[in-house]
Amino acid sequence: MKRIVALLLLLLSLAGCAADISAYEDTTILVTGLLEEDFYITPGELASLECVEATAVGKTAKAGTVQAYGPTLETFLSQYGKTLDEFKSVRFTASDDYVVTIGKVSWDKYDVILSVSQGSKALPDYQQPLRIVIPGGDSGNWVRCVTTIEFTYAEEG
Repeated sequence: MKRIVALLLLLLSLAGCAADISAYEDTTILVTGLLEEDFYITPGELASLECVEATAVGKTAKAGTVQAYGPTLETFLSQYGKTLDEFKSVRFTASDDYVVTIGKVSWDKYDVILSVSQGSKALPDYQQPLRIVIPGGDSGNWVRCVTTIEFTYAEEG
């Protein structure tokens, strides 16, 4: 099933992102725990990676249906020579201190998209600079306004 979803996401990604994210493309997002030192990434840098586009349907009316465009978590990690198998969890923190931690159960079953836009539309102000969307997964794990991504290696416990 995951392979079929991945293939569909790949095919959708060929359409490309025509969204104008210039209003927030240089906004920094802190990445901790991935490398020896913390560093920052931006939506513009993420948009330059291989990206996918997907429609995700939330489990509630409030979550709704969203369009997501950006690299998968797996694609993001690959640029640093890392794989999801090396990690116990990833914690996403939003500007309003909303925190979601996901792990192997989520990323083994679903693709995690670091969404920099809504397909051909920029993210609304209340979702910038980054939105985490997990098509097919629990919409309670979707996060808007992500400002920090924290990785925990499997051996760290």
